[in-house]
Amino acid sequence: MSHNFLARIALISLLSPLVGCSLSQGGSPGTFNGSDGEAIVLSDIDFDVESRIRKFQPIADYLGSKLTKAGISEGEVQVAQDVDELTGWMASGEVDLYFDSVYPAMVVIERSGAIPILRRWKDGVPEYNTFLIARRDSNFTDLASIQGKMVALQKPESTSGFMFPMVLMLDAGLKPVEKAEPNHPVASDEVGYIFSGRDRNTIEWVLNGKVDVGAIDNQEFQELTDGEREQLVILAKTDVFPRQIVLASPALEPKQLEAIKKVLIDMDESKQGREVLADFSDTAQFDQFPGGAEAAILQLQGAYNRLQTYLRQQQTQP
Repeated sequence: MSHNFLARIALISLLSPLVGCSLSQGGSPGTFNGSDGEAIVLSDIDFDVESRIRKFQPIADYLGSKLTKAGISEGEVQVAQDVDELTGWMASGEVDLYFDSVYPAMVVIERSGAIPILRRWKDGVPEYNTFLIARRDSNFTDLASIQGKMVALQKPESTSGFMFPMVLMLDAGLKPVEKAEPNHPVASDEVGYIFSGRDRNTIEWVLNGKVDVGAIDNQEFQELTDGEREQLVILAKTDVFPRQIVLASPALEPKQLEAIKKVLIDMDESKQGREVLADFSDTAQFDQFPGGAEAAILQLQGAYNRLQTYLRQQQTQP
């Protein structure tokens, strides 16, 4: 896979060495194993240990306090060194919950059997999409017109900045090929792409002509100044997709899952819950997938598989 995607998606560090027993370890079928006051364990991916503690411990504590009838007395946060460790923990039940956007979530589902249970309205929104933008004076009118041109994507583990714009181009019959530098040659039968690292870089690269086209999400586009938006045109938009997905360990019992889902869904109905949500990257609420989780994930799985197949094919090219 290009640039060793799995290594680059694993931006993770070790956190909370004093990890208690996870909800999903041990216990008899159909019962909670937390009768002695065990912990529900949340997991995340990041190098910054202290930042993860500050961000996740309040919601872990909240869940621990609201699951007392299930025998849960506390919440803990445990972060792995890499994606292999994370998926191993999810598969074994060493950790119970993981929150992430679609692309990394699909990797974790594929490798651990994790169960998608809810949407997370991160930054206050349930879903978002990606725009492919160009300078208004570029004379590009649609995706077909960017053949032979250079596109800036965000980073190879990004959902809005890589997965969905790549699938959009593939569905349009284009052949995106990674390049090392913006000025590297692009063949007439392909579309070159390069990683900018940040949405803001993508915008500036398009505006100053460093690249021809850029992929940014709709929220980022709305935050542009009026002057910036006037200089840009939207060539294409992806379908909308969940802002984030809540994954549960496959080792959790059905009754455990239902109790956890209820607490998360009900959080926005109390002042305490809303305060915890606001501190959790401005999460507005958790809710069910419209149309059901199975249908939503099936659609996302199709896009994920299409991209993975294409990237594997590109790796075999001379």
